[in-house]
Amino acid sequence: MMQFAARFLLCALLAIGPALDACAQGQQPAPHTDASVLLFEVRMGRHVLADAITAYQVEREILLPLGELSRLLTLAISTTPAEARASGYVLSEERVFSLDVIEREVINGGRRELLDRAMVKLAADDIYVSSTLLARWLPVDIGIDLPSLSLTITPREKLPMQAGLERRQRGQAKGARDRASDPGFARHDAPYNLASVPFIDQTIGLSMSDTGSGRRTESNYSAYLTSDLLGMQASLFATRNPGDPRNPSGQLRLTLGRNDPDAGLLGLLHARTALVGSVAVPGLPNISYSSSTGNGAALSNRPLNQPTRFDKHTLQGDLPPGWDVELYYNEALVGFQQASPDGKYTFADMPLAYGPNEFRLVFHGPLGQLRVERQSFLLEQSAVAPGALYYSVAQHRDRDGRTRSLAQFEWGLASHLSATGALARLPVGAVEQRYSHLGLHGYLKSFILSGEVARAGDGGQMAQASIKTRIGNLSVSASRAQLDGFTSEVFQPARDPVRSRDEIRVDGALLAPGVAFPVSLQARRDTLASGLEATQLQGRVSAYRNGMALSNALRWQSVGGNKYADGVVQASRRVAGVSINGQLDYAIAPDADLRSLALSADYHMAAGVVANLGLVRWFADPHYRLTGALNKSLGSFGLGLNGFYTSRREFGAGVQLFMALGLEPRQRRIMTDAQPMAGTGAASLRVFLDRNLNGVMDEGDEPVPNAGFTLNGGSHLARTDANGVAYVSRLPAYMHLDIGVDSDTVEDPQLQPQVKGLRVVPRPGKVSQLDFALSMTGEVDGTTFVLVDGVRRPIGDLELELVGHGRKVAATMKSSSDGYYVIPAVFPGLYLLRIAPAQLARLGLSDTGMHLIEIAPDGTILNARDFIIVAGNQ
Repeated sequence: MMQFAARFLLCALLAIGPALDACAQGQQPAPHTDASVLLFEVRMGRHVLADAITAYQVEREILLPLGELSRLLTLAISTTPAEARASGYVLSEERVFSLDVIEREVINGGRRELLDRAMVKLAADDIYVSSTLLARWLPVDIGIDLPSLSLTITPREKLPMQAGLERRQRGQAKGARDRASDPGFARHDAPYNLASVPFIDQTIGLSMSDTGSGRRTESNYSAYLTSDLLGMQASLFATRNPGDPRNPSGQLRLTLGRNDPDAGLLGLLHARTALVGSVAVPGLPNISYSSSTGNGAALSNRPLNQPTRFDKHTLQGDLPPGWDVELYYNEALVGFQQASPDGKYTFADMPLAYGPNEFRLVFHGPLGQLRVERQSFLLEQSAVAPGALYYSVAQHRDRDGRTRSLAQFEWGLASHLSATGALARLPVGAVEQRYSHLGLHGYLKSFILSGEVARAGDGGQMAQASIKTRIGNLSVSASRAQLDGFTSEVFQPARDPVRSRDEIRVDGALLAPGVAFPVSLQARRDTLASGLEATQLQGRVSAYRNGMALSNALRWQSVGGNKYADGVVQASRRVAGVSINGQLDYAIAPDADLRSLALSADYHMAAGVVANLGLVRWFADPHYRLTGALNKSLGSFGLGLNGFYTSRREFGAGVQLFMALGLEPRQRRIMTDAQPMAGTGAASLRVFLDRNLNGVMDEGDEPVPNAGFTLNGGSHLARTDANGVAYVSRLPAYMHLDIGVDSDTVEDPQLQPQVKGLRVVPRPGKVSQLDFALSMTGEVDGTTFVLVDGVRRPIGDLELELVGHGRKVAATMKSSSDGYYVIPAVFPGLYLLRIAPAQLARLGLSDTGMHLIEIAPDGTILNARDFIIVAGNQ
């Protein structure tokens, strides 16, 4: 029965796929309906060649941009996507390379081969080729790691760019600016509106099931909306699911507020976060855990890219229906969550160690989507600057109607000393309790020393001392807490309460040839009021290699002579075309037993169909549940067919529609997509030829088609259309993003952008409209001579300066060894061209004048602007 149903669903989806493709393309062009767009970080050894290059995943193949990759590797291969051709040579001119996609022909080093057209995808910006083909054509091995979205390049032969990398590394060692520095772009502010058309991620479902109590037909709906509202940024999550016994009427979660990484909110308060509605309340050491659900308000000036508290960090966000997320900590798989009814994920109070703390969230969608977010912290560099004051205030009412509130601060007392303080009110057991908390943190060479005291409203007190350091490749922390009648969420009220707690934690990695095994060990000993001891040991060992992650966590505890032990094994493998996740819960003591097993797998099939299979097996109450789904992205929307069956003879089937909606405001165009877009920012970029040089597109100015862009220094897939407009979606929210025109993509080299770029802070539900004015530039050339014994002789290495309005130096250039110089890309205007006075004085040379230069709006080429200088003794 189940085999027949699965076969029927597959045939139905494959049959309707082409028709739906045509329908989707009728609404909006979707040239890559069977491909998932991915952004890879490119590395060669310790060097990062690019923060992000665009790639496509088509079934089991990863297609990479041939032209962009050749540029990164300094290989002399150029692509012409409009003609479906590429040409050049590999390392030497004798090794000619030629690619003709239409003729399905490749010539590489004199060898001719037939091209498999399925291994190539043509796009407006480049020719995308399977990584396996590129590794055969180019002298490099390409390692692809999907869980981390990283590309590792290993040269098989010496590349021209390797010498440049070595020079760059030496330059950085001398203090050169790194790639993450602010390039100094002008800030573009996106104003908040009273109201705007929202972006909507929605899932619509219809299902039929038989669970023993009769057959039922149900419809369900979920939507995540973001927009501007009342001068703030609004996010709304709403569901309707009559089949949910806990909340058949659905859920509603609304948040209004603003986030500003530059601390420009609320005037003198210099806030970075101001929210009302559904807000989180952070945890407090030894007092409370982080709470993410509740209606209230929050205000803070803490940096948005810092941990949520001194030694712990909470990661949370929105998770659409059908998605799941894995959490990696220093390459160890430490958590896995599926979409919850409230549309959120939360990994609360993750401990931070001395040294690097690398978090990686891997999001996986039902249509084969893959997205990675990274957060990185160095705890020893998190000291608050002297005199700086960080504060945060939050209060909400949880789903049980109980109030939780917190006010805390961090104050930089000196360069290596900071103070913390907090006031809290929260429910503990059946009563509401108030708390005060003070702490000191000292950063001394390779140590962090901390002391904390807390007092409860009922008179209970707590004091704790702790130390964090690093020994070799191991991070070590130890603490001791002393309690006097103190109870909290962490130290729950009990007949035999805790009097003291000793803890030690070790994090690091065991190194083996070619692989590292991240490990974490924690030991805790509680001394109770009766004199009894409660001991708990926890350990986790992980492995990560070639897309395979494996983690085994064990817990052993002894309380009053009773011993308990259990564990959980987590496994994840994500390679092109196949994804597998598994989790096994088991008990060791007092009785060895299996508790539950959960397996899920995704498989990319023909025609872009993704098959999802799942199995959950419970052993204490023996039964199992099988689930299956067939999903297909159709560009403008996604369609899924699903079903389930249990060993209790329960079964059901349904259909789901995934669709994201948004408005491109510049052209008033409705956009639809199968992938979510409400949780990220977007930008509408316009490039035009500014003939009257006023920086505004008005009458007489012309749009510039096929122009590309750089985002934070890396090239982007987007290209402008015939109207000079490009739409860039899924930009990271509440982070500085530097956007500029990629001059290499502009056909006329004389056209240059008037500004290097603009810095924006994208936010969900908002499309930033950025204009980039290009001007026709001119060029000046000439020769520098020195007069010796009445004879003119060319002289090189002289520095020329082009001085513009306000006596500002607009450009500099040094003459070559034969005295020739050329200053390209000079913007229209009046200039003075001179030899740098400082250099003349240093060399003891006499200036013989300067040239008045005028570049017309249509570009001017000025030749033979020569200089003759005279030696000081003539």
